[in-house]
Amino acid sequence: MDVSGKVFFITGGAQGLGKAYAETLLAKGAKIFLGDVDPKAGAETLEDFQKRFGEQNVKFTAFDVTDLGKFEAAFQEAVSAFGRVDVMVNNAGIMNEGVWQKMIQINYTALVWGTKLATEHMRKDKGGAGGRVINISSVVGLIEFSSAPVYSGTKHAVRAFTSSMATQPKVAELGVEYGVLCPNAAATDLVLKLDDSKVHFLDHIKDALARTTMEIPTVVDAFMQLVQLENMNGAILWVTKEKTQFTKMKAEEVESPPS
Repeated sequence: MDVSGKVFFITGGAQGLGKAYAETLLAKGAKIFLGDVDPKAGAETLEDFQKRFGEQNVKFTAFDVTDLGKFEAAFQEAVSAFGRVDVMVNNAGIMNEGVWQKMIQINYTALVWGTKLATEHMRKDKGGAGGRVINISSVVGLIEFSSAPVYSGTKHAVRAFTSSMATQPKVAELGVEYGVLCPNAAATDLVLKLDDSKVHFLDHIKDALARTTMEIPTVVDAFMQLVQLENMNGAILWVTKEKTQFTKMKAEEVESPPS
C-alpha cells in the first residue's frame, strides 16, 4: 500500500514510537491525526510537525483512550478534519504492574474500542471505503514474561483479538485488513524508565533488556514494512535487533517474507 495521501489515526502519537511512526509517515506524504493523553507533548509535537509537513497534514487532540466517549469524539474529529480515516494505529500502551487494572483498560479495552470504531467507519458493506487497522502488541504477546504477567496478558490478548478479527468469515466483504506488530523492547520511556514498582524481578531482566533493547528506527522500519504490504490482513510481524519475521500469516498475503 502506498501511504501517500492516506489518513492515519494514531493513539499515543505525541511521543515515543507513536511519534516516530507519524514522523515517518508524514515524510512519505501521509496525513496524520494524533491522539495522546499528554496535552503538552501533543502541542509540542503538533507545532513541530505542522512547521515541517504543513498545517493541513497533521492534527492533534488530547484525550485519554480509557474514556471511550472522548475516544470516539476524537475519531469523529479526525473524520471531520480529513474526510475519512484510512489506517487506524492503536499504539497507546503502558507497562506498569502496579496499576494492572488501568493497564488492561489502556492496553486492551481501549484497543478493542479503537478497532471497532475504525471498522464501523471503514467497512465497505455499510458504505465505507475500506482500510486497515494496525494493533501494537509485543514480543511478550508471543511468549510468556514473568516480570510483567498482566502486561504480557494484555499483549497476548491484542495479538489473539487482532488475528481473530482478520480471520472472520466475511472479512473480505468488510474491506478492512487487520495486522499486528510485535516488537522486542525498544528504547522508549516505557522501557528506559522501568523500576521495581512497574515490573517484578527487575534485577533478573536487566541484562536481557540491555542486550535486546532496540533503537526506535528499527521498530519504525518494521512498522513501515507492515503498513506498506500489498495485502496485510492477518500479518503478525515480530521485530528484533537482528531481523523482522512474519510469525503467522496466509501464504498468499506476502509474496516473499523478509529474511
